[in-house]
Amino acid sequence: MTAAIFFERGGSFRFDGVVLSSFLYSSCFWDRCRGLSLFGRGVCLINIVGPSFYGESMPDNLRYRSSPEAEQNHNEYSRTDDDTSPTDSGTPAGRSTSKPRLIALRVLWAGHWLLRLWLAGYLLIYGWSKVFLMQMGQADYADALIQYGEMSPMGLLWRFMAFSPALQILAGAAEVAAAAFLLFRRTAWLGALLAALDMAVVFLLNLTFDVPVKQLSGIMALAGIILLIPNLPRLCRFLVGKPTGAPVAGWISRNRIFLAITRWTSPLLAIAMLVGSGAVLVNMTDWGRFDEPSEIAGVYRVSGEGRSDFSDSQLTQVAFGQLTKDGTAAVSLRYSDGSLQEGTYSMDSDNEVTLKLYAKQEGSQGLDRDYVHEATLALSTDESGEVRLTGQSLDTTLKPDPERRYLFDRDFSWEPRVPINR
Repeated sequence: MTAAIFFERGGSFRFDGVVLSSFLYSSCFWDRCRGLSLFGRGVCLINIVGPSFYGESMPDNLRYRSSPEAEQNHNEYSRTDDDTSPTDSGTPAGRSTSKPRLIALRVLWAGHWLLRLWLAGYLLIYGWSKVFLMQMGQADYADALIQYGEMSPMGLLWRFMAFSPALQILAGAAEVAAAAFLLFRRTAWLGALLAALDMAVVFLLNLTFDVPVKQLSGIMALAGIILLIPNLPRLCRFLVGKPTGAPVAGWISRNRIFLAITRWTSPLLAIAMLVGSGAVLVNMTDWGRFDEPSEIAGVYRVSGEGRSDFSDSQLTQVAFGQLTKDGTAAVSLRYSDGSLQEGTYSMDSDNEVTLKLYAKQEGSQGLDRDYVHEATLALSTDESGEVRLTGQSLDTTLKPDPERRYLFDRDFSWEPRVPINR
């Protein structure tokens, strides 16, 4: 990097248009840094060289002139497009020697813009899916029979987030907000900062809970940091209590026609991307609404009366989920040998239920599974909440088990009370 951007002109070493020849070794620099910690001196250096990465000038309060010749050289190389008038060829007057530099800067800002769109797109997908409770879902009675040691690290994280819809929605809203700021040029720096923080937390969770998208979340966090580079000096000045100045936001082109077109189309497309992505996902979830829970939704234990033979095992516990979509909800069965079997159920009528079951849980099983067993059982209920199931060699009574659904029945209290940590 040093060989590419350091060069000598008029007796002064320059860093992409910033005079550095005598400044770093002069009393001026050390006078400004006297009394500062090592971190503070590092911030001083970042303020000098950081903005020049994207072609910005060094802050006036840190600028040092070693000679009138160096001052003249600095003025020549630190002018922006606004300081000159364009010629017919499109090259600013008096700037023919700096045309490669202008092209390089505009290529950098074009890459900055493309990276913003890529990052904003992924943030919108993941953000809206959390806001509408699609990614982690919601806590369901069918999970009540799953023991702590049976869960995978990812399953533990998913159930933790699913139990608190408010937390999941806030996490998604933070990602959507970062994407919204990234889509607008003047607030892109704030979106980059939020995205870097959001995805750093997600990356840490993915690492510690073995979620497969570790690489993607890490790349997204790194993208946020890269997008923040032009405004990194401002952030450092803020951290040490110094004036930050205006945000750094470059232009891909200064062409009048290009500016006239993008002045309105860019924000309109950003709004369409933001609102459109949310509308698509909310339509997929029907605003996150579920059907009415079935009358047998709950957690039960087998009473021991009658025959409990089912699927070549003795049935001991059953959990019917309450989150019903298109008449279908989750179900889980626990057997006397300790094995667990999951699946779905649907109420065909007031007195029939159809179970579609996956293979019994064993080892590492993916999310995509096929049904291995289907059974239609007759059912009846009574006023005590007991459910009687008969059919396919099964004839047993299920009794509600409040101990297995304590997590779902625990109420909220703002007032202090005896802590229950069971």
